[in-house]
Amino acid sequence: MARLRWPLRAYILAVLGAALVALPSSAAFRGDLRAGDTVLLALVTAMAAVGQLWPVHLSVKVKMTVDETATFAAGLLLGPFYAMVAAAASTLLALHFRGVRQRWYNRGFNAATSVLATGAAATVYAVFASGPLVAREPWAILLAALTKYVVHTALVDIVVALQVRRNPLVGWWSLHRRLLPYESALLVLGALAAIAAQAQPWTLVLFGVPMAIVLLTLRDSAAVREQTKSAILELADLIDLRDPYTHGHSKRVADLSERLAKRLKLEYSQVELIRDAARVHDIGKIGTNDTVLLKPGPLTDSEQQEMRRHAEIGHRLLKRLPEFWEGAELVLSHHERHDGKGYPRGLAGDELPVEVSVISVADTYDAMTTDRPYRKGLAWDVVRAELIRQRGKQWRERAVDAFIEMMDEERRVRIDRASAA
Repeated sequence: MARLRWPLRAYILAVLGAALVALPSSAAFRGDLRAGDTVLLALVTAMAAVGQLWPVHLSVKVKMTVDETATFAAGLLLGPFYAMVAAAASTLLALHFRGVRQRWYNRGFNAATSVLATGAAATVYAVFASGPLVAREPWAILLAALTKYVVHTALVDIVVALQVRRNPLVGWWSLHRRLLPYESALLVLGALAAIAAQAQPWTLVLFGVPMAIVLLTLRDSAAVREQTKSAILELADLIDLRDPYTHGHSKRVADLSERLAKRLKLEYSQVELIRDAARVHDIGKIGTNDTVLLKPGPLTDSEQQEMRRHAEIGHRLLKRLPEFWEGAELVLSHHERHDGKGYPRGLAGDELPVEVSVISVADTYDAMTTDRPYRKGLAWDVVRAELIRQRGKQWRERAVDAFIEMMDEERRVRIDRASAA
């Protein structure tokens, strides 16, 4: 956990602490479990665990499961304490049986978010429900469902925002609008399951069928998103082909960026985000005039302005796509400088996440070492000197230092192999 930045570390610990406080606190208000309730607790725990065994990955950082039906039913039927017990137990069981290798704080955070969202929903329902029959409490059910959705999405969105250093409200609707129908369906199923289970606990099992249907629908949606992502990547490659001197540029920048991100020991999710953003960082050049893009000599001021528009064009295109909206800000900022003299917004210092420097260093290196109509690719010694000269000005110091170390090390390895051969 020491590898995490302190705001992210503090937030994760705060969420874990809140769950550890909420669970025993609610125990003081728990009622006695009847024989039927014990069966319900076992069933909802098992169903929630099974619902998490096959998560659907919708983006680099976003995945969805169908356990909401079972945990929401638990909140309506069993009260806050037992509902939170079911949420925590099912999450830990699912992680165990999936064989997922996660650090303790990742497991803890996943369990804590489920505990807090389920507990909040159950508490709201307990406060507003006027009687024991779930079927007669539509407004209490609606408030509980809204609470569960808002608490869970807020907890997850904030941790993702801290990981990639962005405002959690930016792009919120772009991310959640496609997921909202699925989330709503799972919560409605949970309410119906609770109503049915009050009469016959075993009827909960029947709701596994619509849960499976939602899961399959989600997988179809994820497949469409993957196809969209592949199409955008192919488009980025085609844009590189417009200029024969930049053929393969985006792929090379993505590869360099990924290697540098790993060397900086960034989190897996950050590495994936950087790689995808680097691959499409020049996609905005689709809107750049050929006479400017293919000009063999220096650009005039007006032509420079035309060329610089590609960052904003790329951002406008990518922010509309759920598959890329997380990286759209990195695409917009890949020509910003650490000293504030970049474009399009003139951001500086900590306003720019380290991911921007990673992509920018790799982009500059590939541009300097590639042959152009007006010059041959520069030697490593020249490029190295320029990187050092602009260290702390154009890029973060740590990104430059790590890149130089990486390239020096790779060159030594190649020389040693050549000598051995």
